[in-house]
Amino acid sequence: MKKILLILFLINILHKGHAQKCLNISISKMMEALSMPPDAASSFKKCSTTNNERGQKIVDNYGSDIVQLDTMINRTMRAFTMASVNGSSASRPAYSQQDVSDAKALAETLKSMTPEQQKAWAQQVAQDRMKNAGSAGASPQDNAETSKTVFQTQDIAVNQMKTLNDEMLQKMNEINNASDKEISALIKDDKTKCPSNITGMPTCECVNQIEGKYWKQVLLIKDKYNTRKTALFQAYFPRLKAMAETVDNTVTKYGRGDALKSSQLKNMLFSSQSSAFGNAFLMLTKCMEDVRKDGSDAFVNKLNSDNKVFDISCATK
Repeated sequence: MKKILLILFLINILHKGHAQKCLNISISKMMEALSMPPDAASSFKKCSTTNNERGQKIVDNYGSDIVQLDTMINRTMRAFTMASVNGSSASRPAYSQQDVSDAKALAETLKSMTPEQQKAWAQQVAQDRMKNAGSAGASPQDNAETSKTVFQTQDIAVNQMKTLNDEMLQKMNEINNASDKEISALIKDDKTKCPSNITGMPTCECVNQIEGKYWKQVLLIKDKYNTRKTALFQAYFPRLKAMAETVDNTVTKYGRGDALKSSQLKNMLFSSQSSAFGNAFLMLTKCMEDVRKDGSDAFVNKLNSDNKVFDISCATK
């Protein structure tokens, strides 16, 4: 998702003059594809699995809904990219490598800014562009109320949604660190004390019983901390969805940009929509996929232990 956001950001920064039209999408409705599993067992049930030649169950993917979600996100990202490229290629020359380098440098600078500084920068850029457009010749402008609405929408899409994602990331990191610390403190039984089979190796039943005991404890820890992630998801989902709805409403209100007179405001609305899409799915998707993956991986390891195939060092060749 970080790569997706960078692509969108570069599209918006590189765009210099041609007015873009917003996509015909509802971000808030698309967010309804996001949901959290209740526990590790439920996560595993969603997975597509196969058995390898050693009898171990392998997770091929973490569920058709995850696959479809990733497909939808990537497809929409491509649509934003094509809307930018196709909408402006006829009116401007191709961007140089220097343009791209300058945009990346600006992206790094903006990352170090506070949301207030980013907002001030965006407003100044828009004002400068409007001023330059006016000096170059007559350029239609929108009224103050319309301009204010578009600026506020951009602030929501770029700054306010990013702030929520940053908060959520920090809290998720705290949860993950606490979970990792508790798991690292677990101690497995000594496999060298297991009885030996005819090859002199510890018996599969014994070593996998030890592994099963360990993964049972891991599962309990994962479910405990994934419950906290679910609570975090549920706390931030409605806030991010409400912001996405505000962006959706502004896009609809101005006919995806067609009802705006100023090309600068049209571009700002397009930028706001693309930023809102990225920010709507950034951390919520990460939270959902992390819980699904962590829970499923722990569950399948416990399952393979119960089936005496997690540790196969004991098996004769």
